[in-house]
Amino acid sequence: MSAASPSATLPPVLQSGRVAGVDFTVLGDGDGPVTVFAHGLGGTSGETRPLALKAPGTRVLLTFRGHGASDALVDGWDYDVLAEDLLAVADHVGAEACVGLSLGCGALLRVLRDQPDRFARLAMIMPAALDSARTDGATVRLEQLGAAIDRGDVEAVTALLMTEVPAALRERKAVPLLLARRAAELVQRPAPVPRTADRPLADRSVLSAVTAPTLVVGQSDDRLHPLELAREVAAALPNAELLALPEGGVFWTCAAQAQAALAAHLEDS
Repeated sequence: MSAASPSATLPPVLQSGRVAGVDFTVLGDGDGPVTVFAHGLGGTSGETRPLALKAPGTRVLLTFRGHGASDALVDGWDYDVLAEDLLAVADHVGAEACVGLSLGCGALLRVLRDQPDRFARLAMIMPAALDSARTDGATVRLEQLGAAIDRGDVEAVTALLMTEVPAALRERKAVPLLLARRAAELVQRPAPVPRTADRPLADRSVLSAVTAPTLVVGQSDDRLHPLELAREVAAALPNAELLALPEGGVFWTCAAQAQAALAAHLEDS
């Protein structure tokens, strides 16, 4: 399917919605391009809100099933499930562009495998997987986080989240408060778990059919989202640009730069 034209007209108000068991929030007044934002593992639509702040047009922030208030997943998630959720929301609102964050990148890659021309413009922020299993210990950290969430251990979840914050920022008063609030939200429901050992693609060469302009954003010293992986994703896409940021760049040290770059990229659509 080619890049979709709107299949539903969005009212000129901030609204929330639900389709196929997937919650979404709409930011904007219904004018301009429609972009869907897909969050990372354990996140919700709130995780992508900072990325959407300066983006043009109408921004639709989804929450995958098994996360937040969206439908529960008895057997866990895989990339087919995530891709179904992403397409359900994107088709419902007529999204012309898509921004994937971490796990959301994987969902987007799975969509592109089967529908390489579904979106007219793409962005992949901190990709965490491509076409091979991770062997660098990243899954161990995710398993530890999942176990702490399932125990309801807010302190342990906060400590694990703190490891993702650049060391120079950890002493700022607001940081522990923000992370403790995030931890308290995460322990409200079971941790999302994969139903199988999965990866977004079996072979990255399928991305050669994707011609949409793509912004790939990575950051250094990120164990869960290696900058080298972002480079590989950008190299696999025919029309991609890589923005390499320093440690913690996307949400902490260079947030304004990341937001501006994403907004400029989406504005060109």
